Amino acid sequence: MMNRQFHFIRHAQTTAPSGSLVGGTDVDLSEQGVLQAERLADRLPKGLPCLCSPMRRCRQTLERLQAGGVVSEVVFDDRLREINFGEWEMKTFADITDNGADIDAWMEYYHFTFPGGESVAHFVARLQDLLVEYRTRPDEEILVLTHGGVIRTLLCLALGLDIKNYLLFNVLFASWSTVELYSDGGVLTALNR
Repeated sequence: MMNRQFHFIRHAQTTAPSGSLVGGTDVDLSEQGVLQAERLADRLPKGLPCLCSPMRRCRQTLERLQAGGVVSEVVFDDRLREINFGEWEMKTFADITDNGADIDAWMEYYHFTFPGGESVAHFVARLQDLLVEYRTRPDEEILVLTHGGVIRTLLCLALGLDIKNYLLFNVLFASWSTVELYSDGGVLTALNR
């Protein structure tokens, strides 16, 4: 029997330069992002509880969803923050490798810590904790408004996939993906609606 349905919502497009790693940096939605969030509100189910990252880009997306009647109540949860890329924040992969960083070490993923930032193990642990807590709550459906890396990782955790597979999911800005969670696992029912 299904315990819960999670609707993972990625925040809309931001003002950050294209291709840059944006984790702990608090950036705004772009003008295009505001329009994306408004269009997303028209497509989502109405009156659902929402877990939301406290980052500005998520709060600004949330404002458009609330105006569209999508959200009934909100809980801001720090565990939904994007990973802190440390010294790699707001840099592209080209910037990082040009400065001599060993980007291949990131491919070890679970044992990697971003220079001056967060370890992947800590990031995964906080998301696992959140998933365990919310999968047994009584609400049948819940919106989870957060970031691309968070959604990719939560999808792996919910579906029982190795965390190293997180890049298999291309989670678009202002997209809506759904996972049905059961006592023995999860099923991805929609990606990037």
